[in-house]
Amino acid sequence: MVLKRFTYKNGLDIIAPLKCGTRWLEEKTNPIKMQEFNNVNLMQNPMTGVTNKTYWIYRDGKDHLVSALRTEIRDAIEFRKENTNSIIDEFINGIGTHWSPELYKCMYSYWNRVELNPIHLNDLSNLFIGIEYDSKNYDMHHYDKTKHTKEDIVKLVGSIKMNELYKLLEKDTTMLDKIFNKENTLI
Repeated sequence: MVLKRFTYKNGLDIIAPLKCGTRWLEEKTNPIKMQEFNNVNLMQNPMTGVTNKTYWIYRDGKDHLVSALRTEIRDAIEFRKENTNSIIDEFINGIGTHWSPELYKCMYSYWNRVELNPIHLNDLSNLFIGIEYDSKNYDMHHYDKTKHTKEDIVKLVGSIKMNELYKLLEKDTTMLDKIFNKENTLI
């Protein structure tokens, strides 16, 4: 999974996983610096300078998962003609680009040290008063070969693999719950 970090002249610092407002942040908010991190490497090479003033953008886990599957599967069909089963297996094995079964665990490790600020994707635009967000700009309308909806993607993945992904998500969501419940643990 890829995380992007955006810093701004006014000191605002935002960490956002792909599928959590990254294109909007890049296109509309004029950051002075953008960095990209692969969360597979974050545990060995953590981001520096994360503080309790850093925001982390999150979204509902199932919504994030299905949106990520939709993006990667539609990309494969549209451009690469890959077998979509390999994409699903990458998600299960934690090496997908747009989703990870350990995203919340990774972010919990930062929160546990400095109590960074989780902010829901729906509230992201509140950090940038006067900059409009229009979801229609991010709906992949330029794809010709595939018009798959989120429901179509869930059917394409199949109930066995979706249940496996949902179980991984459920396990990881316990770390998000720890953040919301302010459950610090010893490092």
